[in-house]
Amino acid sequence: MHRTDEKKPAGSSNSTAGDTDGGIVPDASSTCKAIAALTTRFALAAHTLTRNNPANGAGMYIAAKWGVNRALPDLTAAIQYLVQMGGAQ
Repeated sequence: MHRTDEKKPAGSSNSTAGDTDGGIVPDASSTCKAIAALTTRFALAAHTLTRNNPANGAGMYIAAKWGVNRALPDLTAAIQYLVQMGGAQ
């Protein structure tokens, strides 16, 4: 680990004070947050966005409104569809 010249504050139980290394593997919660934010944007545009179970094959998203569904292969396609329908404003 790389260390900085910062010292751990006296009495602190923070054992990682002064460490500058970031995680090697991206945080899974960042993807969950992106999906939640995108789902909210779809809801504001009066659509639903649901995620297909990746165990059943490729992870796919379904956008729906009034019983009309549109399959979206990934998050990029979902964002493009949101922009296309004017919901990304």
